[in-house]
Amino acid sequence: MAEDDRPRVPLYLRIRRHAQVAATVLVNARFLVDLRSVCFPGLNCWACPTAGMACPLGALQNQMPQLRVSLLRPLYVLGGILAVSAIIGRAMCGWLCPFGLLQDLMARIRRRHYKLPRWFGYFKYVVLVGLALIIPYLTFTPWFCKLCPQGALQGGIFQPLVDASLRPLIGTWWFIKIGILVAFLVAFVLFRRPFCHGFCALGALFSLCNRVSFIRMHYVREKCTDCLWCVRECPAGIDPRTELESNTCVSCMECAKCPFGAIYVTTALHPPRQFELDQRPSPVEDRP
Repeated sequence: MAEDDRPRVPLYLRIRRHAQVAATVLVNARFLVDLRSVCFPGLNCWACPTAGMACPLGALQNQMPQLRVSLLRPLYVLGGILAVSAIIGRAMCGWLCPFGLLQDLMARIRRRHYKLPRWFGYFKYVVLVGLALIIPYLTFTPWFCKLCPQGALQGGIFQPLVDASLRPLIGTWWFIKIGILVAFLVAFVLFRRPFCHGFCALGALFSLCNRVSFIRMHYVREKCTDCLWCVRECPAGIDPRTELESNTCVSCMECAKCPFGAIYVTTALHPPRQFELDQRPSPVEDRP
């Protein structure tokens, strides 16, 4: 395909990194505005000294024990998360999450990455149900937050640096959290978005509406040349030809920059383009 024949990449697909950086800065701009009573749709620790908004997963865990007396407060937080998911699916993971930005940047250190098995993508639902819902309900303790590497990075490291009175309180549990953080930092170099893939309980919630959200993505087999460009560029390390809008897709829309126009973004108000309604062979089928 000639250079001039390739579809032009829309502007909004070229500003994803800028959106990630802007979201990370703004949600940690407590010196500008303090909105910690409002949840930010991304994994950003409330314990960070500069955090200006709350983490929705932390808020949900802290409200789980309230189920004993009232359904309203936990469902208020859960409903807010699912409302965002119904509109953008997991796009917050690909466009707004500060921890997602960290994983994307660290993945650039290494050109080749190991591929995570598809079944591992379901482990985050085990983390969600067990560590973020049931155990906090039984123990009155937000255990996902206690083990979260983002919490270790933003709260565990920066809080003692800012508040000297906390340094004598550092003990075994602090070193466990830092050990978990270091293990994930190494994994970020070897794999693409491993935390998003199999450990993020917040991503598990957002993925529930990934296939039925207002923002939709479509794959056009007839335009695909199997050049694997989308596979190489995918920050989540998946194959967009077969796993587009799956539970492991973070809806970053990088694959929509396909030089052959085989993947595009639309909304639920617009039906698939006519060539998609024709018979489409399997993406893994060999071409003659």
